[in-house]
Amino acid sequence: MSTPPVPFYGELNFASDKSAPDAFAFPFVTCVSSGEPLHLSPHKVQLHDLRKEEQRPSLNVEGFTWQTVPFEGLDGEEGWEERYAKETCEWLKKHAGAKDCKAINYQIRRRVAYGESHQEANYAQDPDQVLGKQPVPAVHVDINRERARVRCLTPYEGDSSAAKAERVAIINVWRPLRGPVMDAPLAVCDARTLDPKDMTRTIDKYGGGYFIEYNANMKWMYVRDQMPDEILVFQQFDSTLIPTVGDAACVAHTAFIDEERKNQGVPRQSIELRCGLVY
Repeated sequence: MSTPPVPFYGELNFASDKSAPDAFAFPFVTCVSSGEPLHLSPHKVQLHDLRKEEQRPSLNVEGFTWQTVPFEGLDGEEGWEERYAKETCEWLKKHAGAKDCKAINYQIRRRVAYGESHQEANYAQDPDQVLGKQPVPAVHVDINRERARVRCLTPYEGDSSAAKAERVAIINVWRPLRGPVMDAPLAVCDARTLDPKDMTRTIDKYGGGYFIEYNANMKWMYVRDQMPDEILVFQQFDSTLIPTVGDAACVAHTAFIDEERKNQGVPRQSIELRCGLVY
């Protein structure tokens, strides 16, 4: 009889009241309801390794999936990003069963030592700041529903059929540029376990999204030692789904620091592609 695996726990930062234990300000983001800077509070949660799950999650059930999709020339010669975006959108269109899929934008992050404390690099006005974009160690959803449809259709400007589509969606594709990722993996939450009451609406220099309050009912997953040929694909918006408990309207996600391995291997480098899908 095999011994069950030892549960793995990590510390994730959730939206909280500023009076909560160990709360700290995240001054780059403002809460819509109060007009005050967002505060975060750390909570230790169990993180399930997707490699050990009996069933592979899906976009239509959990709101995310994990797939092996190799790409030649990752982080290579100049212009590789555009080729990557095109090929990834073609793959995602088929995987999701969409009529069309186009890239909205992408973000490359290269973690520096103690980079989790350098969030000013993510919100700086100066794009040439020495510090590069860092992993975001806070549980969030990228975009609110009011902005999402317009954002999704940005790459379809002038396409009247896309503008009239009943169903559109925003899906993110996250991939390491180097591997294995040991220091700062990406964690995703099973969308069925996200209660909309825990979604704090926020605004920042990029627009508006949600940061998420802690709830013990959430189920968190990640891919241990994720490699560059492996992608996490997760939903941020679907026009046909209203956020209620039990649907897969959006997936909360966050970087987290693996304290036991944060100084092992190569510091995390990743590309996150945001895609607009028309069904």
